[in-house]
Amino acid sequence: MFFPEFTITQKTLKNIGTVEYSRAIADSVKILPVWEKQLRKESLISRIYSLLKIEGTGIDEQTIKASLEGFTENKPQEVTNFADALRSIREIGRKLELEEIDIKYINQTLTQRLLPKTKQGSYRTLKKTGRPDPGEILAKIVTLFDWLNSLDARENHPLITAAILSAEMLRIEPFENFNQSTASMAFDLVLESYGYSLEGLIEIDSYFLSSRKEFEEALAEIEKNNFDYTHWLEYITHGFSAKTYNLVEKIKLLEKDTKVAKATGRVKITERQERIIEYLQDYGLLQNKDFPVVFPGISEDTVLRDLKSLLDRGIVKKSGSTKSSRYELS
Repeated sequence: MFFPEFTITQKTLKNIGTVEYSRAIADSVKILPVWEKQLRKESLISRIYSLLKIEGTGIDEQTIKASLEGFTENKPQEVTNFADALRSIREIGRKLELEEIDIKYINQTLTQRLLPKTKQGSYRTLKKTGRPDPGEILAKIVTLFDWLNSLDARENHPLITAAILSAEMLRIEPFENFNQSTASMAFDLVLESYGYSLEGLIEIDSYFLSSRKEFEEALAEIEKNNFDYTHWLEYITHGFSAKTYNLVEKIKLLEKDTKVAKATGRVKITERQERIIEYLQDYGLLQNKDFPVVFPGISEDTVLRDLKSLLDRGIVKKSGSTKSSRYELS
């Protein structure tokens, strides 16, 4: 049986306290659904960009954004796979117990059309320096998930259990490709199963990307310190607390935003109007020539009526006239 050793230090306690405080504020503050949707999208884009960068695939954020929005026909397969895998986490996390098959499914989704089918979601067959031999992988993963579903793991704070699971996934490197991404999504699966995920509003992978040296050192220290996870837990909880704090600051600003104040509670925003606001948040500018891309199959007159409604409420401002009109957020 796998029994991880660790100490909950003052640093870790403080970090978890910050997370709990930030979660409480995030749960209590109400913002317009369109802004919440935008925060989720920003988190998704940042996450895919960071994970792909870590995995050695350099796809810029604009390409990722355009692919997710459907504004390009040449979607990189990696973006499609990563988006699909991340979206599946919520459904998988509803299970009473997570299983070995769940991480295999995540890795299979990540590697679709990138590896031969026999390699998708399959444990590696080649040796890796400093990692368990291929013949040991299955037993180690099964043992790890036995612990995950044990009382010992469930008595921990969700962040502690999620951090330990992801560390072991990283140390084992069970798959041929995308081991860090699979481990990161395993972290999410645990939080989701505990109801602790903040519904996709935050991501920790940009923290991993910006602190690669600290990441590698914290992971290496587990084995150096006789398989003690104390420093790793400090590192992970620090990143998660910083991300939740930043999220709360964004939410507070959106709550005070005059555009939100005008729209919340007193004015009903239609789905198309939400889409207009979302597009302006992403690209800053909307022109008549963009209408068919943003609203395929919708007439220009219909879009103009939606824009007029937003103009009348002071949410959007207009410059120019007729076909050369430019629309921006106020």
